[in-house]
Amino acid sequence: MPRLNEKQLMVARQEYNSYLAVGNVGFPKLNLNTPLDFFKKKGNTTFESLGCVGYNPEFEELTATVKIKRATGYSGNLCSKGSYEYVRFYLDYQDGNGWEDMGYVALNVHDIPTQKDCSQKSEKPIDYVVRLKIDPKQLFCNKANLPKVKAILSWNSIPPANDPNQVAGNYSWGDAKVENIQIKPIKLFFPTFPVATNFTLSSLSKKRAIPKKVDFLELADTYKKEKIEPHRFGYKLLKEAQSTTSNAIVKNITNLFASKNLSLAESLANLNKLNCNTTYEELLCVGADYNQEALVGTFKVKKPSGYSGNLCNKGSKEYVSFWIQEERSCKWIHAGTTFVEVHDINPLPKGGLTYSAVLPYDFSKLKKRCTKPQVLKVRAILSWNTPPTGMDCSNWGNVVESYIQLKPRVVVIGNAPKLITVGGISTDNINPVTGLTVPGAKFEFNQIGTFNNSPFRGVIVVQGVSAPYAGQKYKVKITNLATNGSYYLNDDLKLVGFSGGSVTHPVVSAVGDEYTYQPYNNNIGSILARFSPGTNDRIRVTIEHANGASDSQIIQMDSTLPKVTMSIDDGGNCTHYNQGDTIKGEFTVADNYLENYAITIGTLGTYTRIGTGLDQSGTNTGAGKFEIQTNPNVNCGSIHLRATQKAILNSVTKGTRDDAHITVCLK
Repeated sequence: MPRLNEKQLMVARQEYNSYLAVGNVGFPKLNLNTPLDFFKKKGNTTFESLGCVGYNPEFEELTATVKIKRATGYSGNLCSKGSYEYVRFYLDYQDGNGWEDMGYVALNVHDIPTQKDCSQKSEKPIDYVVRLKIDPKQLFCNKANLPKVKAILSWNSIPPANDPNQVAGNYSWGDAKVENIQIKPIKLFFPTFPVATNFTLSSLSKKRAIPKKVDFLELADTYKKEKIEPHRFGYKLLKEAQSTTSNAIVKNITNLFASKNLSLAESLANLNKLNCNTTYEELLCVGADYNQEALVGTFKVKKPSGYSGNLCNKGSKEYVSFWIQEERSCKWIHAGTTFVEVHDINPLPKGGLTYSAVLPYDFSKLKKRCTKPQVLKVRAILSWNTPPTGMDCSNWGNVVESYIQLKPRVVVIGNAPKLITVGGISTDNINPVTGLTVPGAKFEFNQIGTFNNSPFRGVIVVQGVSAPYAGQKYKVKITNLATNGSYYLNDDLKLVGFSGGSVTHPVVSAVGDEYTYQPYNNNIGSILARFSPGTNDRIRVTIEHANGASDSQIIQMDSTLPKVTMSIDDGGNCTHYNQGDTIKGEFTVADNYLENYAITIGTLGTYTRIGTGLDQSGTNTGAGKFEIQTNPNVNCGSIHLRATQKAILNSVTKGTRDDAHITVCLK
């Protein structure tokens, strides 16, 4: 890659989007000062890079830490649209099928001035974490499920799908990293259930067993052969012996050690020599999820044994405690502690296993306006098998500090409700008159783009300011603007919470037509309503307070699926065609909000569209005719018509599809 000085790097950064706009085929003449060879290279980490890549078993999320290293070069300040860092994830289950594309997530980044922290250190890099929910393949606990994960980072250019080797896309600015992770196993209540080591279940709906806890005496026998230190597997007992004032408890612990020819005094002495030991586990990164607001610490398990049991047993916990330094007072605020369960896994993949501990956190009291970017120092403390008791290391574990940046504050006037998203889209990105998404709109939870002018269908999730109003009442009014009819929601509201390191699922019942705002730990998604209108009309969603204050958003619904038809001449009788014949047919596509359609024929022959009607870019309805000059060397094939509508489905995805197929056999 050509070496550029500081000034040239900034110019190249600004010119990159011009390069993307025209594509790299043929390199058309551009008014660029940067050598085109620069943009053909990949992996420049001057402005951003990947820190850690991991997995959280509780949330079933892949994670990646994105390090933003500079104050400028991200297309605008926090009050502007800025630019995007895209991370696409791949999994390789080590089953011979190679890398599987899991999708991508995006992060909105901006030019953030570099300030000094309370220790007069520069607040860079800033560590952001992106998280991608997956539905992993699962195995039973008698076989460890240890896929590799690859994360590919690319600035302002979405990494193309199914491109794990970074061949097809523009990767001038970005990074890539591979780690090993562990998928949580299935544990059933049925001890005689037939188990096959290659049997996988992605969505088993059976109850899970409570795994057995392995006691000290069993661990002593198991770990003697593996040369695991007594002050490791006896850690909890040693900590109890140190903290108790009961001679009887100390005597009992002494006798337990002695029964295995171990010395309590010697083990305590060895334990006291340890401080921030990272032999077994090590915290590598700490950052914040900018999209979903959580603190995330990523750590690595380094050894095959020493974690108090295998995957069919209870194992042990890696605790991560988070602290945030308040900017003005320089005081540290304890944000909370979470954990990840770990186990003995032998053999351990080379390089160990990476896990991410996720702590959802309400940053609302720390936020500022976009004119004053809020960057804060965070500290994470890793501690094995016992929660950290302060801000310093325990015996097993370590400390990592970094800087995070918070989203701008949502301005609320008085005691008024405030909508943030409807149908997964920020209210700022929904046209207030048409109810359709504006060009450039993105899903708020992952910053993935929508189709322009998209309606909504399925489940509508409403998010808004919630935790600051905990205990207060609110109503949700739905008005159909075509009929002028209205009603209040009063179905049970299902939420997602987080407590003690585990995901919870609180349910809030309406009293009359009133719901109660929940504290943050009961509602980490700030969800105010969840309903299915089931209409093709525009509706208005209104949150009401008892004081008369309200906030509303109009959305256009589209509950009708796209419809496609396709036929070939002779009433669909395709058995009389010979190799090389021309097949004629016609099709129709109908949808109120069509994005596009495509006819594909694979190796069957050459496709030509004739006649008038709907074109590939999509309108609302239309029809067309086609001819296929079949391949003289092909015996059979398929004609496939697919239409994609714009509608946002269930507040989380875009593009419902309808398909039609015709199979053709050639003589």
